[in-house]
Amino acid sequence: MLPKGAFLQVIDNSGARIAQIIGSYGQAGQYSYIGDVVKVTIKEAKGEKVSSGTMKKAVVMETKYPTQRKNGSHFHYMRNTCALLNDKGTPVGNRVRSMLSYEFLKPRWKRLSVLGKRLF
Repeated sequence: MLPKGAFLQVIDNSGARIAQIIGSYGQAGQYSYIGDVVKVTIKEAKGEKVSSGTMKKAVVMETKYPTQRKNGSHFHYMRNTCALLNDKGTPVGNRVRSMLSYEFLKPRWKRLSVLGKRLF
């Protein structure tokens, strides 16, 4: 559950380190959860693919807020993270430095699930 203004660590190798949520896509609520696409601004970057101060789309990968699945289990992570997307919705980086949850098995995130290490 991430509100507008929340800071996220970027876990792909796009060069960005820290991003801040400035908006969300496709939902009327004010909070973002795992798997939601959000609009972020890059606060800290190191590399050539992205520079600080630019706006990008991102998908929320991990949240500190507990996530509950339909089978009754729940889990939470120790940090809030995201992976950057381009305007077409494909990942900017070519590697994700974290385990992915089963919420990324959906066909929409097929390209992203290939980049991750394994599913959790």
